[in-house]
Amino acid sequence: MRSLLVLLASLIVCSTAHSAALFGTVDALSGSANVEDPSGTSAAVSVGLNIYEGQTIVSGPEGEVQLVTEDGGIIAVRPNTVFRVDEYKAEGDSSDRMFMSLLKGAVRSITGWVGKYNHSAYRITTPTATIGIRGTDHETTVIDNGNGDEPGTYDHVNEGATELKTPQGTAEVTPGKFAFAPKGRAVAPIFLTRRPRFLAMRSLKIEERIQSRKEYMRPRLERMREERIKTQGNRIGQGHGATMERHSDLRPHQSRRAGQSSLNARGERGLRDNRKNNNSHAERRGEAEREKRVAEERRHRFPERTRREKLKRE
Repeated sequence: MRSLLVLLASLIVCSTAHSAALFGTVDALSGSANVEDPSGTSAAVSVGLNIYEGQTIVSGPEGEVQLVTEDGGIIAVRPNTVFRVDEYKAEGDSSDRMFMSLLKGAVRSITGWVGKYNHSAYRITTPTATIGIRGTDHETTVIDNGNGDEPGTYDHVNEGATELKTPQGTAEVTPGKFAFAPKGRAVAPIFLTRRPRFLAMRSLKIEERIQSRKEYMRPRLERMREERIKTQGNRIGQGHGATMERHSDLRPHQSRRAGQSSLNARGERGLRDNRKNNNSHAERRGEAEREKRVAEERRHRFPERTRREKLKRE
């Protein structure tokens, strides 16, 4: 019975999500996690599951979820995390965007082509800060109750650079640096002098596979983007083709109308010619009859002349 309920919930989540943009596909999973749609319907996460714009991933105490995004990036959701996809579009053009929210826990993000080609189109929002990027592999953590670390938003970079922003200021984070936006204090981001304690305390079971996936995806980003652009172009072309097909459907009707007009014109010319021929025949018959009457009159009026002309002809 429980399995049936889980299946029904999954079907509801998927059917609701299909109207939104596809964000990514679950590539690996350890422990348990759920995905929720905006209506609050929840289903268990499984490998191969599609995650859509507007959905939220909630991982359990030992849950790890790794996604490959549609633009060739990688998202690793850590245990005890609430991560939401706010807006996403990956069509390979200037309208692409990747806006996410980290409400609790931690997420590692290796950007795909969206972050590579349009830095301003990438953003992670937390309760105390926002994180922008310049093409990067970075990790953001939100702590509610510190266990030796102050509550707030932490960001560190493995490769590339990020910008940790609060209303009071911005910090550029590069590899080897740790920046922090505290909870409950309205201050600019702070650079830490030591590595946060939570990084040493956590235990991740599928973290080691990320590097191989990263190396696999990186050289394919440009080709993936070009294929996406081509796919979108084909869709537009198909729409144009349908319009052309509708136009071509009109051509036989137009040809038939043109042909009918030509036939009508030829028919009118034929009628005019027939009338002209009939008139000519009538005129010739009338002239022959007039000549015959004149000859008869001459025979009656001049019989001797007629007789001499006849003898002359003979």
